[in-house]
Amino acid sequence: MHSPAMPPRILKLLATSIMALLVWAIVPGTFIDKAIFSVTARSFANPPFFITGTGTHDNSYTLRTLRSFAPDLSSDLPTDIAITDDPDNVFQSSPPSPVDFAIILKNLRRLGAESVAIGMPLAWTDPDMISLVALDQQLDALPSAITSAPLSRNPVPTSLPPAFRRASIPITQIKGGLNALPIVNRIPIPDVILGNKSSLAGFTILESEEPTEFPQLIARWEDRVVFSFELLATLSYFGKLPSSLKIHLGEYISLGESGPYIPIDDFGRLAINPPSISAPNLSPIRAEKLIDADNDFLAGKPSQPVLIRNLLSSADEPSRRFSEAIIPTISMLCAPSGTTEARTFQRSPSLPELLFLTSIVSLIYGMGNYPILREKISLVCLGALIIALHFILVPTTTTWPPTLPALAAVLVAIPLTSCRKQLKKESP
Repeated sequence: MHSPAMPPRILKLLATSIMALLVWAIVPGTFIDKAIFSVTARSFANPPFFITGTGTHDNSYTLRTLRSFAPDLSSDLPTDIAITDDPDNVFQSSPPSPVDFAIILKNLRRLGAESVAIGMPLAWTDPDMISLVALDQQLDALPSAITSAPLSRNPVPTSLPPAFRRASIPITQIKGGLNALPIVNRIPIPDVILGNKSSLAGFTILESEEPTEFPQLIARWEDRVVFSFELLATLSYFGKLPSSLKIHLGEYISLGESGPYIPIDDFGRLAINPPSISAPNLSPIRAEKLIDADNDFLAGKPSQPVLIRNLLSSADEPSRRFSEAIIPTISMLCAPSGTTEARTFQRSPSLPELLFLTSIVSLIYGMGNYPILREKISLVCLGALIIALHFILVPTTTTWPPTLPALAAVLVAIPLTSCRKQLKKESP
């Protein structure tokens, strides 16, 4: 005796149920699921975009897209130390001498500053050598020091200074065309102090380039890429090294494998004009106030690095313009929402997802009452509807639905429908 064959509709019910359950349990967290999420993201987000997470219940997908406009940065501004005209004659001279700068740095260390970024060139005419040694000692004593200088281009190139080299990366680490990247090969200020041992140096302005409202972040010096003072200060804020940068010209700078991401153009400029920050929100600390400050003077101030900028009335126009842009630019680069927007796409709890898949399988089972051709057409329409709803619901609800398991059930049902006539013939 032969055992009775399983009815075709029951066979299809079991096959679709098992396939939906297997895909629901196995596919999330795999490259297949992430590839589908990437395709979905392209339907509502302009690339480049950055996906983190695995798409599981415990680790949702997060989509980051590059901003095309500046956010509001009226709060959490960096600690801002201003070099002013020193109306009270606290320092040896105005502008401050090398000894004065050494005193400023020594007091910042006393007040707990671990990282200091000096956004003005340290250069003097005929300085006293003893005072220069004192300044060098204070720079070397800082755990993290960032100095700066303008850069330019000359028919006769000079070698890359050590502090700039420490803060540079090889051009082979850059993706995209290098033709539009500004080329520099000298510091136009003689004998500028950049630090001896571990300090990093970034450029303030590029004298060979026309100034724009979009800050220059990178430039090329022979076979190396050097960075702006603002970008190095941002690296210090995130505790990252220049070697961790991933640069794709015309798209973004990534401060490490998982970001943050900074949009840039083909010329290596920030692709967003930094926001203006109203005067009441800018409250620089005059450098002379540090001398007699209590040890907790900087307690509660924003995170490192401490910025020093030039607010001297005698500053030339390019220096003044750069000093005014330092705080907005670094604030935007350091703010979590400054250069990227993040959206999290969570999965629904397991029970609602399983109920949804049960309804899909039940619907497929019910279609078994149709004639074969009509059933096929209905299944194709159901698959198309699931796909259409997927692309509508994901961006509007920021959820990641079990679309793949539902589609898997439909795809299994279609060939089984084609075999229905044969299965009926084989049934007793």
